Amino acid sequence: MHIKVQKRCELKMIKQMNPFLTHYKLPREVLNRVEEILNNKDLGKDGYIAIILKPIQDDCSDIMEELNLDYTLVDVPDNNYYQIDVKGKKHHMKKKRRWNSYDIVLSENRGKVYVIYSMKIKRLRELGGI
Repeated sequence: MHIKVQKRCELKMIKQMNPFLTHYKLPREVLNRVEEILNNKDLGKDGYIAIILKPIQDDCSDIMEELNLDYTLVDVPDNNYYQIDVKGKKHHMKKKRRWNSYDIVLSENRGKVYVIYSMKIKRLRELGGI
């Protein structure tokens, strides 16, 4: 399950609903990253920001499957990885997770998909990411 954001008004609605999402309440730092992307980056014609709510097991394959993207129709540039530092670890969406983001370039200059996702720290250790 993921949330798709293309406009500032959609982000505003998510921020207003966030306190009521209980189990899926997004960390403030994630919403700040979405706002930063909307303010500073060009999404393009078909671009959007995808916030994946369930923890990812394998970066690329799980994300492509979740977003229904084909590997042959997108490009994942190198050095576009961004770690989101989340403060406080008491809530379910913060506890034992590390939040990250990167961008995926859609083919034919249609835009970019900015993916924000979390991975369990235990899984990161298994993959050698920590």
